[in-house]
Amino acid sequence: MQIKQKPYHLLFLTGLIFILTSFFVLKQDRSVDIHLHDTYFVIVHTHILWLFAVLALFVWALYLLTGKILYSKALTWTHVIITILTLLLFAFTLFWGDSFLNPAPRRYYDYSSWNSFDNYTIFTKAIGITIFVLLVGQLIFIINFMVGLFKRRT
Repeated sequence: MQIKQKPYHLLFLTGLIFILTSFFVLKQDRSVDIHLHDTYFVIVHTHILWLFAVLALFVWALYLLTGKILYSKALTWTHVIITILTLLLFAFTLFWGDSFLNPAPRRYYDYSSWNSFDNYTIFTKAIGITIFVLLVGQLIFIINFMVGLFKRRT
């Protein structure tokens, strides 16, 4: 693969790494609980890694389809790096963020008062910021594609 000429092949490697990691996750019993209104959604970490792999492979496929239309290699590098770093940061926050960002021991949690869930605010903000950066980073691909499309017409 020609990484310098076609940096989007890093997305393919990232997708493969996420797929392989999903098969060898050390703690198979871990999951994410999402509470919306009066419904809990429980998602296993393996499925989240598959989602990251599908996202990386989808963006790689978009680059394969639109590679000749894109305007700038620098914008391509920027988009690829932002996408890979945010996916890795999101995976890191997902797997180790709850215990890493909230140093209080698990046995001392007290849910008897309303402010007991304040321990999770840093974790929630980290995930929110990571998702926001990932979505804003995807705008770089759209800008690169649109400018390349308009420059090609003229």
